[in-house]
Amino acid sequence: MHIATILPHTLLYGGVKRFLELGNIFFGLGHKVTIYTPTGQEPQWYNFNGEVKDFSSLQEDKIDALFFTETEFVDIALAANAKKCIFYYVYPKENLRIIKKHPNILVFANSTNLVETALKRYKINAIPAFGGVNLEYHNPKNNKREVVSNPFTVMAYGRIARSRKGTKYVIKACEKLFNNGHNIELLLFDTPVNDKMEDKNSKFKTFVPHSFIQNHPVQKNSELFHKANVFVSAEKNAGWANTAAEAMACEIPVIGTESGTRDFLFHEKTGLLVSRNSNSIYRAILRLKNNPEYSIELAQNGRRVIENFTWENLAQRILQQLL
Repeated sequence: MHIATILPHTLLYGGVKRFLELGNIFFGLGHKVTIYTPTGQEPQWYNFNGEVKDFSSLQEDKIDALFFTETEFVDIALAANAKKCIFYYVYPKENLRIIKKHPNILVFANSTNLVETALKRYKINAIPAFGGVNLEYHNPKNNKREVVSNPFTVMAYGRIARSRKGTKYVIKACEKLFNNGHNIELLLFDTPVNDKMEDKNSKFKTFVPHSFIQNHPVQKNSELFHKANVFVSAEKNAGWANTAAEAMACEIPVIGTESGTRDFLFHEKTGLLVSRNSNSIYRAILRLKNNPEYSIELAQNGRRVIENFTWENLAQRILQQLL
C-alpha cells in the first residue's frame, strides 16, 4: 500500500514529527511511504526512510491513503490521485467546517479532546488515533534514580516564541521557588526552526540557575529528560502533548495542564494536573520536591500507561482502519 501525507514543511514541529515517525513504521512493515510538501525539502533533523516530494507529483503518483493535517490543503488532497483522503485532526484551532462539506474524507483525531471537539463543534465522528511515543529513544534510566537531588531540576519545553506552550508560567513558578529559598534549577530545551524563535531564545533571561539546551539531537532527548526531577507542561490548545508524553516514557514525573495530556496524565496517579498559572505550578512542583517517594511512584505509573501509546501500536490501529 502507498501511504502518503501532505505537510506544510518538514521542520521540527509535533504535527510533522507524527508523520515521520509513523512513516518509518509503515515503511518497516513493507508499505511505500511519501511525504509531499510545497518544496520537497527533506527533514534535516530526522532520519526518514520514505520519500519526500513536492506537490507536483501528487496527481501523477498512485496513492492508496493520503493524509493531511491542515484544512488549507483540502483542495490539493482531493485533486490528488488518491483512493482515500484522511484529515488527521491534530491542531485544535483548525476549522473543520470545510472538511464536513466532503463526507468522503475520513477524519482521524490524535486525542480524546479532539474527538470530542470534532463531535460537539462540527458533528463529525472522528476516528480515535491517539499517540504516540518512541520508546526506543525515550527510556527510563538504567540505574535507579536518586531519591534526593540537589539541585532539584525542573524541565520544560523551551519554545519561548510560542506562547501557547506556557513556558513562561513554569519560569515564574521556578523564580518564586528560588526566591523562597529552594535549591532548584531550570532546564529548557528547544530546536528553533526560524529566526523569530532563535531571537526569542537568545534573549531569554532569568535569575534562576538554568540551562537552555538547543539543537540537541531528537534521538538523544532521553539524555535531557534524565537530568530532570520533574517535567512541567503548561500548554493550551494542544491535541497531543508530545514532550509530556516523552518525559513520561523516560519515567520522569509529569506536572501538566489538561491540554494535550487527557489520555495519559491522570491526576495523582500518573502525574499532577494543574491550572495554567504559575501559582498552581509552584504548588505542584513543591509537592513533588517534598515527597520524593511519591514522585517516583507517579513516574513509574506514568511509564506503564504511556507504553500503550507507542507509534507501533498507533500504526497498527491506523492500518486496521485503512485496510
